[in-house]
Amino acid sequence: MKIGLVTGEFPPIEGGVGAFTQELARALAEQAHEVHIITSREARPTDPDIKLSRTREPIDLGFAQLHPWIGRWRWPSLQQVVSVVLRHELDVLNIQYQAAAYNMRSGAINFLPWRIKGIIPTVVTFHDLRVPYLFPKAGRLRETAVTSMARNAKGIIVTNKADFDTITKRVSTPTVQIPIGSNIRAGTPNHIEIAAAREDSGVGEDDILLGYFGFLNASKGADVLLRALAELDGRFHLVFIGGQTGASDVTNTDYLAQMQMLIAELGLTERVYWTGFISDARVAAYLHAADMMVMPYQDGVSLRRGTLMAVLANGRPLISTQPTTPTPELQHTQSCWLIPANDRDALVQAVLTLAGDPQLRSRLGQAAAQLAGLFTWDKIAAQTAVFYQQMLSEN
Repeated sequence: MKIGLVTGEFPPIEGGVGAFTQELARALAEQAHEVHIITSREARPTDPDIKLSRTREPIDLGFAQLHPWIGRWRWPSLQQVVSVVLRHELDVLNIQYQAAAYNMRSGAINFLPWRIKGIIPTVVTFHDLRVPYLFPKAGRLRETAVTSMARNAKGIIVTNKADFDTITKRVSTPTVQIPIGSNIRAGTPNHIEIAAAREDSGVGEDDILLGYFGFLNASKGADVLLRALAELDGRFHLVFIGGQTGASDVTNTDYLAQMQMLIAELGLTERVYWTGFISDARVAAYLHAADMMVMPYQDGVSLRRGTLMAVLANGRPLISTQPTTPTPELQHTQSCWLIPANDRDALVQAVLTLAGDPQLRSRLGQAAAQLAGLFTWDKIAAQTAVFYQQMLSEN
């Protein structure tokens, strides 16, 4: 198949949807599909050896053809997408949707399935169901924009059971649940790399290093984690792994400033380390350097988070929060350690429990790695391609 992937962000833009699209494109290409990625101007490669064509010819990434020409995802961008579809005779178009990645003040992308209907089938992958901002007092129009997009699509992909239940109540569009995979390539760092990561994080041999991976925002519970750290003694340190805010959601910047103030107020400056945006290999080193990963989501643990999948893929012991929707893959004391959301005392006790039991940490890490085998990119791409084919056959 000739497959078009539309995404508001793509490396070098920092963001989970961009990382997802890159890995999906690689896996689809390995299964002999031709992939075209239509994305923002900011995603143009920084490699000086890659020359940009004035005629906007696609850039060959080896695994996909990149079309990084979209400006602000306003109404003219829809015709730009249509032009790529027609020029390259694509068979199916898959929009990777997360409102923040497409300029939350514009709802243009929500009408792309309507604009392209009758040309080729459009599949929308909802990475979440957050609505665009649009304009002040837009009210119910925000939800209508998302619902209209789902209704005009030929097919819908969601990444978790909660979103599946929500979207299938709103529309009758054929919908399938396909999980996401790790947003980094799992690695096996050596002992020197792990030791260097611990040294950079300021911990000694007998200290306990907690790890948090992913951008900061209000839904991920970093404030609860910091308050829990303040209740633990000086042996406990915390490393924030990866970029701090990402490129899409400007509200993350305000939340980061609040967390930095909280760190100072709690007297944790010497016990908290930030890696900043780093390569996949270095992310893996810090994941393995941490004695346990702590990701206390306010809205419950969910398989829609690529950072969570990276923790599992690297076989790390994980403390997180109880899911809001039954998620049988994530079992307390089996593949992870689950606590109530927004419960500082429960988090403190969970950290102490795992810190005092190396065998428990090892068992949880081994179970996490085994669970991650269900969410490899080759399996995800194969399921996605089957759904594309179904939409083509019904078209």
